[in-house]
Amino acid sequence: MLRLRGVLLAVLCLMAGAVSYAAEESRVRIATLYDYPPYGFYKDGKAPPISEVVIPPGSDSARFHGYSWDIVRESFHAQGYTIELVITHWARALASVRQGEVDLLYPTGMNTERLAYFSYSETPVNDAAFLVYVNHEADIDWQGLASLNGKTIGMVRGYNFGDEWAEREGISKYPLNSIEQGFRMLQRGRLDGFAGYETNWDHVLKEMGLQGEFDKLPEFGASREYVVGLKDNPDTERLLSDFDAGLQAIQESGEYQRIIERWR
Repeated sequence: MLRLRGVLLAVLCLMAGAVSYAAEESRVRIATLYDYPPYGFYKDGKAPPISEVVIPPGSDSARFHGYSWDIVRESFHAQGYTIELVITHWARALASVRQGEVDLLYPTGMNTERLAYFSYSETPVNDAAFLVYVNHEADIDWQGLASLNGKTIGMVRGYNFGDEWAEREGISKYPLNSIEQGFRMLQRGRLDGFAGYETNWDHVLKEMGLQGEFDKLPEFGASREYVVGLKDNPDTERLLSDFDAGLQAIQESGEYQRIIERWR
């Protein structure tokens, strides 16, 4: 009897270890930014410098929401993952994945620099159209980005506006901490323009009560934004593959379309 109990105890320990290992294998640590409406933002508008939440399958954050978050969450949950979500400002989110503190980062646009060290999901989580907001009285004869040479144009730190923007040296690019800061500085005449992503920037203008306050110059580029991970992280390809498989699963189930309708 004692021998049988010993065998049973050994089997139970092995089973417990297997369950623990499986649970560990089904967790992913993801960083995102807190001030990117409607793709990801706090419902109450109050964003701490950094927040970490654990989201098991079938659950959601009580405070953080957004279109891209819904896509990422439902895709990983469809694959059985528990998400450890790190929510912070963009520069810190970008640094956290590059320093190996998290597995993945979203939403991330493509440019030559990032392609050198990031692997990208096959499917994007959202789109971004690049343009510059200016005051109504601005006198700019738009002939592409060359029209901004000699101008001071605000941009949120670390945001991607494509290779042409990155390589243009004639523009004085003023670093900003938030979208709201950029619009306030533009309103006060401290900037000649403010580079942004149309969907997100328009959403912030609406929240600030500044709709119609500025003009938009023509679009100078666009980017799809993805889930990314470091190329030299051995887990990256597996996690991105699981995300893509999960996204396909929610497309087939109809959940993807329900998310689109929810945020339309």
